[in-house]
Amino acid sequence: MRRKKSQSPRQTPPEKLAKILDVPQNMFESYSQVVLSGNREAVLDGCQGVVEYEDDFIKLKIGRQMVKFTGKNLQIKCMAGENVIIDGSILSVEFME
Repeated sequence: MRRKKSQSPRQTPPEKLAKILDVPQNMFESYSQVVLSGNREAVLDGCQGVVEYEDDFIKLKIGRQMVKFTGKNLQIKCMAGENVIIDGSILSVEFME
């Protein structure tokens, strides 16, 4: 007779990290993640809205801060929930309060 694996609820990456580091789970709630693929694409997790959107810059709200992507031919390729993909020639990424 086989034993069934216990099904634990799926944990999000911050919950897993909090468990590994043995710190409170809410410690990582306000953090966003930006992944750059060279200077052609940025994937942002934790976006709460578009503040400004032009061909040469895109400013997004992330928690209490904002992030500004500057470059050429920038566009929001995909926006689903809190995930945003920015496409174009990215010259700089700036975090501001």
